[in-house]
Amino acid sequence: MRPGQALAIDTILIVEDDVFISMDAADAVARAGVNVITTETVRDALEILETEHISGAILDFKVRDGDVTPIVQRLRRSGIPFRIVSGSAIREIEENGIPQALCAPKPADYRQVLVALMKDVPQLGSHSRH
Repeated sequence: MRPGQALAIDTILIVEDDVFISMDAADAVARAGVNVITTETVRDALEILETEHISGAILDFKVRDGDVTPIVQRLRRSGIPFRIVSGSAIREIEENGIPQALCAPKPADYRQVLVALMKDVPQLGSHSRH
């Protein structure tokens, strides 16, 4: 991301129950100029999605209170792009309706995950006028 470049994603929700991985992910995203909200549970993430403006999400597949499938369903209904970064088997993730193209294995370069995520969002100012 270039300095001064407007970002189509301004707030990322990170759902990760390993505190060190969460800190690494949050740091990488924040250094790119994006606001970060973190949580360790599906329950808290669903509540955040109700109360906060979220424009993208980076999720571990399995967290303290289960897998993140309910979060993924909510993000899809809202049109919010996401990526899964997980140590879980890709087959298990795919069985929950999440394609491999949206997944990255741990350990991950969270800046690269953010770049991939941003490709799913229309760039600001790229709308054509009719």
